[in-house]
Amino acid sequence: MATKGAIYDEVDDRRNEIVSLLSSFLEIQTENPPGRNYREGAAFLDTVLSERGYDVELVDVPEDVVEHHYPERSHLERVNVLGQKVFGDGPNIHYTGHYDVVPAGEDWTRDPFDPTIEDDRIYGRGASDMKSGIVASLFAIDVLEAVNVELEGSVTQSMTVDEETGGFTGLGYLAQEGHLDGTDYCVYTECFDSSRVCLGHRGVLKFKVVTQGRKAHGCMAHDGINAISTMNDLLTRIEEYRTRLHQRTTDLPVTPSESRRADISVTMMDAGYSENVVPDRCTATFYRVLVPTESVADVRNEIRELIRETEDSMDASLDYDEIMFAEPTSVSQDCQVSQTFAQNVESFYGNSEFVISPGSDDQRFVVNDAGINQCIVYGPGRLEQAHVEDEYVMIEDILTAIKVMAVSTAQLIGDLDE
Repeated sequence: MATKGAIYDEVDDRRNEIVSLLSSFLEIQTENPPGRNYREGAAFLDTVLSERGYDVELVDVPEDVVEHHYPERSHLERVNVLGQKVFGDGPNIHYTGHYDVVPAGEDWTRDPFDPTIEDDRIYGRGASDMKSGIVASLFAIDVLEAVNVELEGSVTQSMTVDEETGGFTGLGYLAQEGHLDGTDYCVYTECFDSSRVCLGHRGVLKFKVVTQGRKAHGCMAHDGINAISTMNDLLTRIEEYRTRLHQRTTDLPVTPSESRRADISVTMMDAGYSENVVPDRCTATFYRVLVPTESVADVRNEIRELIRETEDSMDASLDYDEIMFAEPTSVSQDCQVSQTFAQNVESFYGNSEFVISPGSDDQRFVVNDAGINQCIVYGPGRLEQAHVEDEYVMIEDILTAIKVMAVSTAQLIGDLDE
């Protein structure tokens, strides 16, 4: 019977193979927005899974579904990838991750899509967030097969799109269409550090407000209605609201600890035509963060009440436009998948840390929509490397994550000699 030691040695022996596959994956420019090269990314993953003996299905998202969520991008293909391998009639473990990456942006000192290796780090857009997580889950199963672990259940691997813009046409679509049915354990391989087991995330509501006014020449401002003045009234109310939100805290282990409270920020502003024209329109974008005890529906009502107060106070018209929302999500640290992964993390770090993400991710579709409470987030990347220039992942972190995933999988759906 296979042992942990045999698994660990096999992972170490495959170091170069792991680095090579991740490097090839990082070369594919699956930037989102807008969501380009998804077909190329899906074809790459199809080949990788097929070579490993998975039954593979490419799940194309209908154009009308894409248009509903991303009307300006409905002409671009959305392709999700599903692979399944059955070893027996025991439980199913589902590893899932997204293969879209945020735009590379500027200020890189390296080519973001020509991966480089320096000092045990792989640099490239998506190295941490989160193509390394997908590669890790693939090799975890490779290693179990290589050392002849007796698996009694099945493994599903899914790679999805659009997480960086809400995930509604990615894992959200798979959940809606029933592709998560039959899942007993789910591991979302998002970047949260191989030393941590993430149990959930805060929620978010992103929205725009447009204040309407009437243009006038600056020398006759009395003839106009200044949309910026109206927005200023709303922003004053938002700032007072923010002070109240900071009193809404959670005892759950959100990290960093400063994020254990509700919050709201204005993140973009747009108004004005010229220095001598009273503006008739002002647009502000807001980012409202929810603690796990809040709901998106209640938050919407709070925002609309603030808007109504400004409309009454300024005798003005305001328009609310929702961009994206994510309900808060959390699972128990005592559930079997949480405990199994935590115990194996301890083998490398001496202890394990249960955390809640300060942001939001696709775990909510698994827990909230598909009703699967045996679902954690565990992956090799680090959150502080997400979305930054010169993004990298530590190779050692990838190897550790593979070892934890492999042993945990064997314990959950197979038989392992301790």
